[in-house]
Formats: sequence, structure tokens, C-alpha cells
Amino acid sequence: MRPTISALEIRKRLFPKRFRGFDAVEVTQFLETLSEDLEEMARELDELERENARLKEENTRHRDTEVTLKETLLLAQRSADSLREASEKDAGRIVGEAETKAERMVQQSFVRMADTEKRIRELRMERRNFQLKLQSTIDLFQQVLNFDREEDEAESSLSIHRPKKREGETA
Repeated sequence: MRPTISALEIRKRLFPKRFRGFDAVEVTQFLETLSEDLEEMARELDELERENARLKEENTRHRDTEVTLKETLLLAQRSADSLREASEKDAGRIVGEAETKAERMVQQSFVRMADTEKRIRELRMERRNFQLKLQSTIDLFQQVLNFDREEDEAESSLSIHRPKKREGETA
């Protein structure tokens, strides 16, 4: 989920001046802070996306290695069968070694694959947490904007209904 407003748009945004409006310096400082936070979140999101792509690629390599290992195991079993015909003693020893080696390689591959999948799940959880935090931040800013809009509407409706001061009267 990408933000619909960029940090640059926040920095360049100008608001009209109004009587009894907000402190322009404070608003500018707030927008600058907001744009910096948005840039940082965008950088982190890009970094997480690159890491996710790298992990997917690594996972694919591990799956390819697993297929290769399975093919190697099948080839080793065929070799053991042909050697068994020539010599029962030699074939038993070769099959035992090949199976042990293949099982170890498959086990190592499964361990690596499990670690990779665990890391992918962790990254997905981190991405989801980041999305939730970002959404709550956006919701908070939306509430602030709504509150400001309501304040502006209330102030503008109050100023319309106030009687004008007559000469000589004090507030």
C-alpha cells in the first residue's frame, strides 16, 4: 500500500492565510516533520520489498535444489540397483552411503527451506505491522484534519452571527 501523497507535495503545500488562523511557522514545521516521516516510511517499505523479493528468490533456489536433490537420490538408487546385480555386497554398501548422504542433504535442504519460510512469515508479519501502524497514523491525521475542518466551520459560522460593534462600544 503506497501513500497517495508524497513528502514533496506535503512540503510544497501552501494554505491560504485567514484571520485567526493557525500559526504558519508551526504548521510548516509540522508538515516538514510529517514529510520526513513519510519519506522514512517509504524508504523502509522499499527496503522491505527488496528484502521480500530477495527472500522469494532464495526460496526458489532452495526449491530448485530440493528437486535436484530428489533427482540425485533417484539416480543414486538406480545406480545401487545395477551394482546390486553385479555384487550384492558392494551394492549394499553403495546404497547405504547414497541414502545416508541423500537423506542428510534433503534434511539440510528442508532445514534451510523451513528457515527461509519462517523468515518470510516474519517479514510478512513485519509488513502487516507496518501497514497497521501506517494506517493508524493516516487515520489519526484524518481525525486531526476533520477536527480542524469542524473548528474552521464553527468559527466561520460564529463570526457571521456576531453583531457589529458600534462606535464607542468596547468589547
